[in-house]
Amino acid sequence: MLLNSIRNNQQLKDFIKPICSDEGICVQIDDKIDKNDYLVIKVDEYYNTLGLEQTPASPDCLIVIKCKNDGYALAIVELKNINNSGRFDIENMTQKFTTCFNDFMSNRFKDYFDRDFQRIQLFFVSKVNIRFRDNDLSRGLRLEALINKRFIFRNKRYMIKAYNPTPLVKACYS
Repeated sequence: MLLNSIRNNQQLKDFIKPICSDEGICVQIDDKIDKNDYLVIKVDEYYNTLGLEQTPASPDCLIVIKCKNDGYALAIVELKNINNSGRFDIENMTQKFTTCFNDFMSNRFKDYFDRDFQRIQLFFVSKVNIRFRDNDLSRGLRLEALINKRFIFRNKRYMIKAYNPTPLVKACYS
C-alpha cells in the first residue's frame, strides 16, 4: 500500500504530520476520510533540512489520499497568512509547485509519486479576497496571474485554485 510505504520511508517519516498548517493558516481534511487513508507530508520542512547550498522554494504540504477504489489523489498546498496579493512573489510561488512536481515527485520520490493519480489539486490558501466581480479589482493582478499558471505532470495540466482559510480537502470516490 502506497501510504504505508511512504510512512515507512526513512527520509520522509519525520515530515509526516497530522495536519497541514503554517503561519496560522491550515486546510481541513474531510471527516469522511479515515485517518489511516491519508497522510500529510511537510515538503518545505523536508527541503529545509537537506542543508543544500540553495534550498529550492517548495510548498508547505503534499497530502496523499487513498480513494475508495484503490486509486490515490493528491493535494499540493501552499499556505500564506497574507491579506493582499502584493505580499507574495509570483515567481517564488510558481517555483514552489514546480519543485514539488519536478523534483520531489518526479525525482527524489518517483517510486511513490511518478504515477497517475485519480485527482491532483493545487491549493493556494490565504486571506486575500478571492471573489472577483466585474469592475472589482480586489483580488489583485498577482493572484490573477498565479491562478492562471499551468503546470504539467505526466502529460496532464494543473492549475492553482485560490482559497480562503480553511478549505476542505475532499475524499475521492473513484
